[in-house]
Amino acid sequence: MEKQISLGANENVFGKCAEAVRRICRCAGMPQRMLRNYYSKVLGENVGEARARAMTEAQAAFFAVTLPVDYPLALRFVVCAWFVVALRKLRVKG
Repeated sequence: MEKQISLGANENVFGKCAEAVRRICRCAGMPQRMLRNYYSKVLGENVGEARARAMTEAQAAFFAVTLPVDYPLALRFVVCAWFVVALRKLRVKG
């Protein structure tokens, strides 16, 4: 005698979970899309996701270099190196 299990109820739960994950991913990516649209408007040209990410990283590195005054010297060198690398990435993407 074969045993058969009906998965009708579980399929509905999995569908709802998948939809919730899709919705969360869509909402999590919204700030990145908004920044990309902002960069596109400011520059007057279409900015791709990779270039927008590189621009955001360069801005974050710039603020990390300029804003904190009481960092140890070693950490300042690391942050400055991050800023230089971020600018080089931006130059390659642009």
